[in-house]
Amino acid sequence: MKSKTIFLVAALAIASPATGAAQAPPASAAVRQSAGPTVAAATVGVRPTASAAAVPSAAARERRLGAGQNVALMVVGGAALVIGAVIGGGAGLVLAVGGAIIGLYGLYNFVQ
Repeated sequence: MKSKTIFLVAALAIASPATGAAQAPPASAAVRQSAGPTVAAATVGVRPTASAAAVPSAAARERRLGAGQNVALMVVGGAALVIGAVIGGGAGLVLAVGGAIIGLYGLYNFVQ
């Protein structure tokens, strides 16, 4: 009786459609993902979309082109303002006023 039960369970396990389906590879076996961490999953923050990664237009490049010069004018004007304040007297006043004018001109162009 015991051997008939074992034989019956083995026959059902072999003939079961669930075991045949479990052994067959899935239809999407061609696209396999590797196990473990990936570089794409490790990135954090905001990711650019495909349209944002496109090359900027010529007008956008022209507007951005002068930003370096304007920032340089602001930095030089601020430095001249501070140096003029440190020097003091008439020469320091002229240097400070000239630095303020140069810095404000750079700021004006930067904001435009």
